Amino acid sequence: MMRGEIWSMRDDLYASKARPVVIIQSDEVSGFDSVVLCLLTTYESSGIPTRVRVEPTVQNGLEKTSYVMTEKIASVSRAMLGRRIGMLEEEVMREVSEKVAVVLGL
Repeated sequence: MMRGEIWSMRDDLYASKARPVVIIQSDEVSGFDSVVLCLLTTYESSGIPTRVRVEPTVQNGLEKTSYVMTEKIASVSRAMLGRRIGMLEEEVMREVSEKVAVVLGL
């Protein structure tokens, strides 16, 4: 599991349905049994400053326009993750990183 990858996760944190998540932790800590990630939503979130819009592409594997919720950061067991969906494009991941830094006050 690498930084920027999108995976499916059964979402016991905020909803009862499975949802896509993006891994935001450094690849240097990829050996741990947990993973730090942000949840994605398809709910129209253009007006929310902490959200990053992601259009579906072959690379990211998403089927609908989605939003990375950088204010919804979680550390979860790798066992909660299902299948790999795809990988965020570099420029989108850069924007995610910038917004995560703001959310965390870094």
